Amino acid sequence: MLFKELQILKDTLEPYTSIVLGPYFNTGLLLVFGLIFALILYIIPNKFKFVLAGSILFALLSSTLANFIIFFAIVLILYFCSNYNFKFRAIVFWITEALMLISNMIIYRIFGYHSSFYSFVAYYTMYRTIHYYVDLNQGSMQKLKLIDYLAYLFYFPSFSHGPVERVENLHPEQVKKENVLVGFKRIVIGIAKYALLVYVLSRVEEVPFSFSNFWQWLVLTAYVGAIKLYVLLSGDIDIVIGVSALMGFKVSENFPKFPYMQPTLTKFWQNWQATIVNWLTAYVYFPLCRNRKHVYAKTMIIIMIIGWAHLFYYFKDFPSIEYIMYYTLWGVFLGGTLALSKIWGKKKAESKQIWQQKYPAIAKIIYSENYLTKAMRIFITFNIIAIGWLSPLYILLKQLI
Repeated sequence: MLFKELQILKDTLEPYTSIVLGPYFNTGLLLVFGLIFALILYIIPNKFKFVLAGSILFALLSSTLANFIIFFAIVLILYFCSNYNFKFRAIVFWITEALMLISNMIIYRIFGYHSSFYSFVAYYTMYRTIHYYVDLNQGSMQKLKLIDYLAYLFYFPSFSHGPVERVENLHPEQVKKENVLVGFKRIVIGIAKYALLVYVLSRVEEVPFSFSNFWQWLVLTAYVGAIKLYVLLSGDIDIVIGVSALMGFKVSENFPKFPYMQPTLTKFWQNWQATIVNWLTAYVYFPLCRNRKHVYAKTMIIIMIIGWAHLFYYFKDFPSIEYIMYYTLWGVFLGGTLALSKIWGKKKAESKQIWQQKYPAIAKIIYSENYLTKAMRIFITFNIIAIGWLSPLYILLKQLI
């Protein structure tokens, strides 16, 4: 009976893990185009406007003209909504944002064509356009000319890869020798990560396991998959940062520190896709937490939003209930563990304060931090995340029903 259940569970889990661990997107065009473009920029005086021209060319080379025209029209509507007051402006803006996210799915449903490139573009553009719209309405930003707005959104190194850069941070600087060295160094690191992914991790992941060793297969998938995901995402960002440095632009780090070596879940999320997490903190978490009630539930909601975001850029058609359930439970597990870790950290700090006041000598022993305790915390954090990437609550639910 166990043999049969494990076989069914493995077959059920396979397509979902392939989504999480599958290829993110092709970075080859970015690398080649970026290097050529960086060389051209040395002899072009008006850099920012030329960056826009190059970015539009990059977008056209990456997909079809039809996709580009639809996307460009949506961006123009969003710019108009952000910069001009008119009746129902907010409604038009948010409806247009929603249409941008699902436009690829609509095109696929009608014409049978799908562009994975524009799925990622729509996802990252949403963050940037909302940032501009909200900050402009709050008076913390000046209006941009259309050409500057387009140059910001279409900046090709981060157009489909991230990071989610703020408007005020993205501006050209004089290219120095140090920038060139840093740029090539990051590009080499990014390529090395891809080589590791292709020649090592992919082969380890394909080690055949019998169904009787299902749990070995599951652990291998969780551990190797977690490393593979980091290598893939951080490798892309290394190349984005490297190409940007060669062009005279400085973009933010998405992985400031190695996330899997963090001792707490809070620190992990501060170093995993950091620009997206910062955006969600600024534009979702802080507005939700103006009322200090249910803070931990709101923390879980933030991670659930990250889970639901996968539904817009991993799928060419509207996702089924199964996939929606998968990523909802993905967010519940990772968001729930983050909320619980925050509660535990708060209780631990309160307990430590009491012990230090009453029994300082004992408190020094109990709450001392050494290499062993830190290593244990890192190990526990990594395991929670590695298992969490596979949506264990969904696996458990499928096993029960």
